[in-house]
Amino acid sequence: MLFPGCSAVPSKGVGYPERVALYEKKSGELEATNWWALKGRLAVHDGEEGGSGHLDWQKSDQASSMSFYGALGRGAWQLNADENSAVLEMADGEVHRAKTSSELFEQRIGWNIPFTALAWWVRGISAPGNWEMRELDEHGNLLKLSQKGWEIEYGRYRDSGGLSMPTKLTARRPPYTVKLVVQHWNLQAETGPDE
Repeated sequence: MLFPGCSAVPSKGVGYPERVALYEKKSGELEATNWWALKGRLAVHDGEEGGSGHLDWQKSDQASSMSFYGALGRGAWQLNADENSAVLEMADGEVHRAKTSSELFEQRIGWNIPFTALAWWVRGISAPGNWEMRELDEHGNLLKLSQKGWEIEYGRYRDSGGLSMPTKLTARRPPYTVKLVVQHWNLQAETGPDE
C-alpha cells in the first residue's frame, strides 16, 4: 500500500496497516465528494513579509472560488478558476487572468503556492502523485505529509458530516509558510451546495 521510494512513520497503538486502511477509506469518501466549502483564516509569510485574513473557499470537480478579506498588504481579492483558466479580481476592481490559479497568484500577489495541491492537503489527504513521507494517527488522519517539496503538519481535526476534517494545518517550503485555520466545513457528496 506504500508507493515505491516513499516512507511512512509508524506510531504506537493501532498498527500502521490499520491506519493506512482507515486513511484510504476516508480518502475515497473525500474524493467522491464533488463539492466542498470552507470558511476560515489564512496566513501567508514569504520570509520577509506576510499577513492574514478571512478565507471563503468553494470547490467542485470543475471549478474553484476563493474570496479573501484581509490586509496582507495587498487588500481583498476574489478568485474564480476552472480547468482552463483563472480570473483574479482585486478590491480596486482590477482583473487579471492566467491559465492556472498558482500562476496567477505568483504573478499578481507574489505567492508561489501550489493551490491545486492545497485543495487536497486542506482536506487532510495527499494530492495525486507520489509523496515522500506521511504520518497517520490511530484514526487514519494525517499528522504530517511531505509532498511536492512542501512539509505539511496538521494540528486538529473535527467531525463534519461523518468525516474527520482538519481544522488547522501549516505548510512550509522555505521561504514560504502557509497557515490555515478552518472554522467551518461544508461537504456535499452528490448534490452540490444547498440552495
